[in-house]
Amino acid sequence: MADGRIRSITAFRSAGSYQPLVLLLLLTALGGCVQSPEPSPPEQIVARLVSLLKDPDPVVRRTAALSLGKIAEPDTAASLRDGLFDPDTLVRQHSAWALGNLGEAAIDPAGLVLVQKLNDPSPAVKSTVAQAIGKIGATQGMVELLGDALEEADPATRRAVVQALGWLESPSAYQMLLDALTDEDAAVRQGAVAALGELGDPHALPALRQRLLKDPDVGVRSEAAFRLGKLGDDALLPMLQFISAKDEDANVRRWAAWAVTALTEGPGNAKS
Repeated sequence: MADGRIRSITAFRSAGSYQPLVLLLLLTALGGCVQSPEPSPPEQIVARLVSLLKDPDPVVRRTAALSLGKIAEPDTAASLRDGLFDPDTLVRQHSAWALGNLGEAAIDPAGLVLVQKLNDPSPAVKSTVAQAIGKIGATQGMVELLGDALEEADPATRRAVVQALGWLESPSAYQMLLDALTDEDAAVRQGAVAALGELGDPHALPALRQRLLKDPDVGVRSEAAFRLGKLGDDALLPMLQFISAKDEDANVRRWAAWAVTALTEGPGNAKS
């Protein structure tokens, strides 16, 4: 039995330079002895892991999803997409993470489903799905669905949407991010500020300036100061200097001062 396990690990090493963690995950996933007298080729290992996504034990399903994410074989996208509907929260989260590791290969088989799963009841799954969308990219249809999702009643879903848009850096999301700056949820507004900053469109400067001057939330104002320091120009200096001295919150004052230094001396000289 032990000899079978050793052969399994040797075969997996020969399949490519996978990280040691994957070897451990695979050994756990296979659960017990490997009876085959010959090393298994990589495609058999992947096929076995895909089958384990349907195992009755959620721990096995979680391990299989993690292992497939490490291997990142494009042909597993459809199976990992199905894992997004698993009753176990961690299986859904690990499946989303694995899909993100597949990159653009996951767009056609799983992109639309990932957008739909931004309404998952688990905040952790929502966040992982958002990051996966950012890693695989998005079609215009996906971006439009993300805009629709910004109308969801659940604030956590809207937060995940702006997070996904920030990862995507899609110019077509510009207007929906501007609209999100007035969301009733402060975390959504802060995410929208960050996403607009990642887009790098100078047309957003007046809206970011307004958030710094008027938003009631400290996090939103701090984010706006930081983004203005990265994206702005000298015309913003008087306002940022005023905020750095007069804002009621020390953190906002600190980031406004950082922005002043970033605009006058360069971001590399500004200490956060």
